[in-house]
Amino acid sequence: MVEIRRGQDQQEDDMKFQEFPLAVGLAVAGKVSGAVTTAKFFICEELLELHFTVVPNGVAEPQPGDLFLFPLASKGFGWCCAHAGIYCGDGEIIHLEGSSEMTPSGIVAKHGKSHLLRTKGSPKVLRRKKGLDVAALQRRIRVAMDQPVEYNAITNNCIHFALALLGMGHLAHAMVSPALQ
Repeated sequence: MVEIRRGQDQQEDDMKFQEFPLAVGLAVAGKVSGAVTTAKFFICEELLELHFTVVPNGVAEPQPGDLFLFPLASKGFGWCCAHAGIYCGDGEIIHLEGSSEMTPSGIVAKHGKSHLLRTKGSPKVLRRKKGLDVAALQRRIRVAMDQPVEYNAITNNCIHFALALLGMGHLAHAMVSPALQ
């Protein structure tokens, strides 16, 4: 017969768990949520085209709000884990990059489309199925250019930033600044 009981060791473990800082628990939850959000985006769009459609001639004829997905150097996962940017119009794409320093600040940059094509490679271009309020996009772009934005490869990355610019921050679980949504 096996006896199940709560011994002193279990009570001590329970106390340690209760003393575990809430902030650490929330930080872990935030990282898991951020990683899940990014993975969910790529799975939903690659397989289901849930919110976006692929634009076959998007590089040649982009529209404001088009989502550019540039391949990463590793190319191991196809389009999953691509670098994202949003076409602003006038040949410019806005995107978020991590800084080279050991700080949480990100670099919001606008680059010419031709520059990014040369430096990052040929992108996959997606367009929102439900259309886009271009005036709201331009407002979000101005806000993004004028404020510091934190970057974290898991919880606040270029995908979260791009979705927020498109007014789809709810898909990124508001990981980015509420001012961009």
